Amino acid sequence: MIFSAGFRRLLHVIGIVLAGASACAAAPAYSFKKGVNISHWLSQNEPQQPYAAPWFDEEDITWIAAQGFDHIRYPVDGREWLLPDGTLDEAKIAPFVRALAWTKAHGLGAILDMHFLPGASFDPGSEQNTVFTDLKLQEKVADFWARVARRFVNEGDYLRFELLNEPVAEKNDELNGFNRRMLAAIRESNPVRMVYITSNRWSAFSNVGDIEVPADPNVALTLHFYEPMLFTHQRAPWVKFPANMPAVRFPGALPDLAPYLPAKHYALKPAGYELTVRQIDEAFDKVAAWAAKNAPGREIHIGEFGVYIAADAASKRNWIAAVSGNAARRGWGWAVWDYQDSFGVRDAKGEPTPILDGLFPKDG
Repeated sequence: MIFSAGFRRLLHVIGIVLAGASACAAAPAYSFKKGVNISHWLSQNEPQQPYAAPWFDEEDITWIAAQGFDHIRYPVDGREWLLPDGTLDEAKIAPFVRALAWTKAHGLGAILDMHFLPGASFDPGSEQNTVFTDLKLQEKVADFWARVARRFVNEGDYLRFELLNEPVAEKNDELNGFNRRMLAAIRESNPVRMVYITSNRWSAFSNVGDIEVPADPNVALTLHFYEPMLFTHQRAPWVKFPANMPAVRFPGALPDLAPYLPAKHYALKPAGYELTVRQIDEAFDKVAAWAAKNAPGREIHIGEFGVYIAADAASKRNWIAAVSGNAARRGWGWAVWDYQDSFGVRDAKGEPTPILDGLFPKDG
């Protein structure tokens, strides 16, 4: 059969299109359903946990991938990346760049989470919220995000950005203006990269009602869940739970905590109060109802949830399974807090913990 020159050109074009489609289909499809946070590596550093310490390397990422995680959330102290003249500190960025290469090589997604920014800190007792009202500072931070976005513009869709971890604006609606400005700065160079926004006051479920979701279809919602704090943070010193408080189990009835906490402590509940899986279901139900009305079709990600080391093993497994399972049933992603610290899925000897068991039960 003889084809005209025009028809042969058409077949050639169709072949190119099909080849391109095949290549796209073969490209790795990154999922952000089961993640883990790398805490105290590039953020929340102390003398015993310095910035970019060599304890975290490719072996850790190999281990993470082998457990069944599909992405890593990297909390970064953005203040460390910003030089006095407003440019980026490439020496401070270099460890993250190396980690990104390892992450990609192992087929994992990555979230660049700005854990702190100038004028934005969630640290208990030393919160900062000036970036939400000081427009000159906000301009500086927007320029910083614009530079970061340009720095990583050539990375694929395995990399996502998170505008700010656990904001503590004085008023919930102040966060919306901040989000719009940061998003606009990123979109100058990254028009379609997925970007996470969150709610005010430590990314609380209770504050989702005040979030203004941008029309931008590549914006997703991330929230944190640590309820009930009396269980998840029992004996944690930074939230002023005493080291000698009685053990709190999940599920189960609360012991008498009145002798150990101030009478008006925000978390105090009467002895015998039952902690149940149903309470977690109800909290998730409320967010789901809000999202169905205000953010239909948008991705939701539980960017942090976890249990402090002081809790007993069975209770850790129970709570972790209840939260991660709740998210999974709704099609939401999650990233557990954390990898190898006091909430870790891996202990100091490199062995799995009850937290990991709760996420990936051995029986299936």
